[in-house]
Amino acid sequence: MSRSDLLLGRRSFLARSGAVLLGAGLLAGCGAQDQLAEAGAVITGSNSLPPLKTQPPAGRASIQMLPFTGIPVTTGDSIYQRFRSRAQETGIELVHRLDEPAHYRVQGHFVAVGNETSTTIVFTFDIFDVSGRRVHRIVGQEVAKLSDGDPWSGVDTEAEQRLATRALRAIKAWLTRAAP
Repeated sequence: MSRSDLLLGRRSFLARSGAVLLGAGLLAGCGAQDQLAEAGAVITGSNSLPPLKTQPPAGRASIQMLPFTGIPVTTGDSIYQRFRSRAQETGIELVHRLDEPAHYRVQGHFVAVGNETSTTIVFTFDIFDVSGRRVHRIVGQEVAKLSDGDPWSGVDTEAEQRLATRALRAIKAWLTRAAP
C-alpha cells in the first residue's frame, strides 16, 4: 500500500468520524431544544407556554413574572425586586409564587452588548395569557455604563432601576389597553 493510499484512507476515516460525531451532537441537541421550547424560550422561536392548570380568580388582571433568561441571576433578581416594589404603587397586581395562577405571565429575555463607550442592554418581555399563548411582546433597549470585559459589569443599580421602570410602564400601558 502506497503512502497516498494510507493518507486517503485516513482522510476518509476522519470524514466518517466527523459525520458521526456531528450527527450525535445534533441528536443530543434535540432534547435540549425540546426543553427550551417547553419553557417558551425566545431562542427556539416558541410563541407559547404550557397552559395553567387552574384559572386565576376573577377581577383585576394579575401578572406573574417568570424567571428572566440571558441575564446574570443577581442582576435579574435586582431588576425583579425593583419591579416588584414599584408594581403595587402603579396598581399592578403581581402574583409572587410560580405555582399561583395569574391572568398573564411575563417572560423577560435580556442581552448585553459592550462597545467602546457603554453597554447596551436589549430586552424583550413576552406576555402570555392563561392558555399559554403569547399575546404581546415588548422590545426595547437601555444604555448602561462602560464595562471592562463582561458587558454585564456595566449594569449598575441606576441601569437596573431604569430597566425595571421601563418594563413596569410598558406592561402597565399594555394592561390598560388590554382591559375589557
